[in-house]
Amino acid sequence: MSRCKVVNLEQHLQSPEPLPEPMSTPSQTQDPLLGKILASGTEPGDDASERILAAALSQAEDFGVRRFTIDDVARRVGVSRVTIYRYFPKKDRLIEAVMLHELRRFLRDIDAAIAPYDTLQDRLVEGFVFALTFLRKHRLLNRLLRTEPEFILPNLTVKAVPILAAAREFIAGHAHREAEQGGLPLTSDEIEGLSELLARAVLSFVLTPDSVLGLKTHAEIRRFAEHYLAPTLHALSQLPQTAS
Repeated sequence: MSRCKVVNLEQHLQSPEPLPEPMSTPSQTQDPLLGKILASGTEPGDDASERILAAALSQAEDFGVRRFTIDDVARRVGVSRVTIYRYFPKKDRLIEAVMLHELRRFLRDIDAAIAPYDTLQDRLVEGFVFALTFLRKHRLLNRLLRTEPEFILPNLTVKAVPILAAAREFIAGHAHREAEQGGLPLTSDEIEGLSELLARAVLSFVLTPDSVLGLKTHAEIRRFAEHYLAPTLHALSQLPQTAS
């Protein structure tokens, strides 16, 4: 039986293809994975490529990646496999494109969810609630964790450095912007540390949802963020400032 190899994000980032100019983000990213996720034009933007990505996502949601084939995606779109290969030369490239597309949608939806809130503390709470709820309900992520953990778990555990770095920088970008505007008295090190704490908390509760803290309902997730995460931000802002 043929097996689909694990997508190694670190290896994927070593591609010699140059990144296009990034779209507007909270801060100019230096993290390669985050840059790849957010860059405009990383994936073809015409209607055909969008339909291919949508069909590939549905195929992976329904059958996983082990049984994922270009032929099945082509049938869903109503085109030949040759057409698929014009956009995505290999099966692995198409799967990676789907993953990047979903990561980009996730980050854009977080930005939209926190946009109405004025304070960083409120945005922290809303961002955590949205992120955990979104990921727990994500069909493809849940299917892979349930039926093909060997495909996804390495990138979320022992090889999670790229994902954590991208998440940390995305969160820190918002905090750094707040600090530059004088609304957040935290050092750069404190911002980076808090951002990593948030990223690790989300990842941990996605992978291991059972907890004495509850976090099964939307209200419980919000209560956790308000009682534990927001006070951490407030406490850090009250500490005597030292050079970072």
